[in-house]
Amino acid sequence: MTRTSPRERLVRGIVRVDYPNYHRYKIDGKWAIGVTTALKGIPKDDALKRWAARLVAEHAVTNIWDLKRMIDRDGNGPAISYLKELPNERRDAARVRGTEVHALAERYIKGDEIEVPEHLEPYVRGYAAYIEDFNPTTVHEELAVANRTHGYAGTLDSIQDIPALGRVLVDYKTSNGIYGEYALQVAAYRHAEVFLDADGVEQPMIPVDAAYILHIQPDDYQLIPVQADGEAFAKYLAAQANYVSNVQGRKLDKLIGAPLTRPVGDAA
Repeated sequence: MTRTSPRERLVRGIVRVDYPNYHRYKIDGKWAIGVTTALKGIPKDDALKRWAARLVAEHAVTNIWDLKRMIDRDGNGPAISYLKELPNERRDAARVRGTEVHALAERYIKGDEIEVPEHLEPYVRGYAAYIEDFNPTTVHEELAVANRTHGYAGTLDSIQDIPALGRVLVDYKTSNGIYGEYALQVAAYRHAEVFLDADGVEQPMIPVDAAYILHIQPDDYQLIPVQADGEAFAKYLAAQANYVSNVQGRKLDKLIGAPLTRPVGDAA
């Protein structure tokens, strides 16, 4: 029998710690690696930079006279700052929209009455079309999961029973595109060891037959199969290891030393 100290008994378990705009997890008193955070260990291509450059360029051309008035009134500085912040504002707005759509989807599939803000109505119609076509039954929504062996935790969107597909894990996305790293995220959820039930009690992770991404778009949707098997999970673990070793805490920056002092020549 393994004996534990009072403190070990006190901190034993999976705990979600909520902050105003985000949350983290502890596993047995130690901070866990968040699943989406671990994906920062995947080297990024230049797609995000190209998107930001295109967004700023298109906005500047479309609103050239408004920008000219801003420059004439306040100088170049405010206009430059405004354009620089555009990609961040657009990305943040998309993140908020995704969170709102997730919350509405969770209530919709449970059969709750929902009040839909006008700007989200097209997305809810897209989700409703999915419900109509596939007739899923919810098993769990917004499920906190964790893996002690590998020290990570996260929250999956939905586990559903779908006729002809079986019991499946469904990850909701409202982004413009679907990207390969999403498969690693879903694989991490599928290979979690435990989940927290409604009372916050750990339970063995629910096995599923398959995993899908539900790409919710205005008045439309796509249900996309995702490879979330052992191979994909190994790739997730590689990404997490790279994040911990090289990205977390800007560890690579610590490999760079201070500049040498310039030699001083002998006085004549």
